[in-house]
Amino acid sequence: MRILIWIGALLPIVYALLRFSVEFHPQWMRDFLLLLEPYLHMTLTKMPTDPLKFLTDLSGKSAFWLLALTLIYTPVRVFLKLNLIRYRRLSGLFSFFYALIHALLFIGIDQEFHISGAVHEVLTKPFIAFGMGAFVILLLMALTSSKKMFGLFHSWHKLVYIAAVLIVVHYLMSHKTITWDNIAMAGVLISLLVLRLIKR
Repeated sequence: MRILIWIGALLPIVYALLRFSVEFHPQWMRDFLLLLEPYLHMTLTKMPTDPLKFLTDLSGKSAFWLLALTLIYTPVRVFLKLNLIRYRRLSGLFSFFYALIHALLFIGIDQEFHISGAVHEVLTKPFIAFGMGAFVILLLMALTSSKKMFGLFHSWHKLVYIAAVLIVVHYLMSHKTITWDNIAMAGVLISLLVLRLIKR
């Protein structure tokens, strides 16, 4: 199971490398990727037209789905009697890893490390404020995720409920138009939160 989590968590990096190195692929690889595109419903043979947006979206969605994976372990244990809790920390750390990349793209690339500009964006754009709030919570959880620290700060990890809600709001507000795909994606996280609350 640990290997599967590692493979799944590293797939977004492989995908990004494929997209940014597409101009250097030999013809046989280009043809092979072209065959895969209809089945994967992903673009594999073109460079991103907007690299920053591509990486921001990819890192954000990766953090989103890995957080969803982190939240699913408790319902699986309660409703399916399958204990996978020992893998929760690994999934959570990978979720934080992509959230960190997501935040650094905003602060480092978009804002060019102008802290005052980044603060202004947070204060004037609610969807960025929600995202930054979720990131701070994930940061606290990552810093206190070791066995020793988790024992001392166990109650802090209940903030994941707030982080998940903030992420859903951040995700929906970041889109100019809300589609059924957006709603379905947000619904997954909300459903997992509800399942965790039911077991209490």
